[in-house]
Amino acid sequence: MTRTLRLAFYYLVAMAAVIGLWWGASWLLETTREREILPSPWVTFRAAVANLGTLASAFGSSALRFLVALAVAFLLGLPLGLVVGFEPKLDRYLSPLIYLLYPMPPVALLLFLYLAFGLGEVVRLVVVVMALFFQVVVAAQGAAKYIVPSHVTSVRSAGATRWQIYRHVVLPATLPSVLTAARVSVGLGITMLYIAETKLGLLLGPGAGLGRFIEYYTFRGDISLAGVVGLALLGLLFYVVLELLERVLCRWKFVGARGGA
Repeated sequence: MTRTLRLAFYYLVAMAAVIGLWWGASWLLETTREREILPSPWVTFRAAVANLGTLASAFGSSALRFLVALAVAFLLGLPLGLVVGFEPKLDRYLSPLIYLLYPMPPVALLLFLYLAFGLGEVVRLVVVVMALFFQVVVAAQGAAKYIVPSHVTSVRSAGATRWQIYRHVVLPATLPSVLTAARVSVGLGITMLYIAETKLGLLLGPGAGLGRFIEYYTFRGDISLAGVVGLALLGLLFYVVLELLERVLCRWKFVGARGGA
């Protein structure tokens, strides 16, 4: 059995365990409260099938929105983090600013984001990008700051330009840490996506994103819970994609490593 098949098997076992715990919690709550509190997996599955078109549309909208936000966060955050972490002067002056802005929750700035970007698609993307951007910046900065000096010296002594140092030393040395941080931040990103799609999509239909889908069917517990499951699967999808991306781009990290390819 290849590693990919083993990994798929482990995920299936984990999903089966979650469904079992979900069913147990649903049964226990219904028994003790004498009414349905948490819809069972089977009821939720039937609701998902009955509303499959709208649910699939919402899933696609959220997936595309999160993909764009993740790509923008990487394109903007990775170069900034690498430069700030690798250049001592920039690190000295810009690090305090980054650490000051990093803990600031984007939802606290919703009023100002409304005024700056309106109520369209852009503001929903901005909220998610802001959450992911600083995760990427801080991870890249921390990794670039502690690159082994001898690695840089050896490449520089061979006549490498500054661009080549970034290309052949800084980027390979920091990419594993950045991708790991991106995987960890998927949960935060999905949370911000939900907030953006509910608070900033009140006038939209249920197919405009999973957050809006859940909010739209608030009083239909089975359908709403199907949307929650969709969010969980969306997070899992991006987690697996980032893990596979790390294995492709950072092969050296897994050579001889425990659990590696």
